[in-house]
Amino acid sequence: MRLFFALWPDDGVRRALATWQREYLPGSVRATHAADLHMTLRFLGQVDPSRLPALQQLGDELPLPEFDLKLDRLGHWSRPAVLWAGSDAVPKDLQVFYAGLQRALEPLGFAPEGRTFRPHVTLARKIRRPLENVVLPPIRWRVREWALVESRPGERPLYHPLGRWRARE
Repeated sequence: MRLFFALWPDDGVRRALATWQREYLPGSVRATHAADLHMTLRFLGQVDPSRLPALQQLGDELPLPEFDLKLDRLGHWSRPAVLWAGSDAVPKDLQVFYAGLQRALEPLGFAPEGRTFRPHVTLARKIRRPLENVVLPPIRWRVREWALVESRPGERPLYHPLGRWRARE
């Protein structure tokens, strides 16, 4: 199973992002399916199904605080040709939750992430260069849910939550 943990947006955030995609993305790019929009917290890679109960238990035990996240900037990575939405200011609650998730994964055999955490929502793929003169009007996301997600190549939508957890104090 190809798995990752992600912040899972509500329908309002999905609609706002999907509307932006329809209005501003050229037809030559591959827009992320509205049901697939998410913010990856930690990619786990190929995971044996026998490890699934421990990952779901981690989701049961790790409390996500409810917080606001403002998606207010567009970014582009030439490799892998991705356009993304992110935030100029990463909330402290997100940073703390991310660090807690990293610590909780270590005893389960997942080595610490070697890359810097760059919270973003992938809007489209196959974008060779940044869009010019296009902005993302700020989208307020009240983060209330996170998920353990399976990626199923060849399906649309591609991502299927295996466990979802509501924010709690």
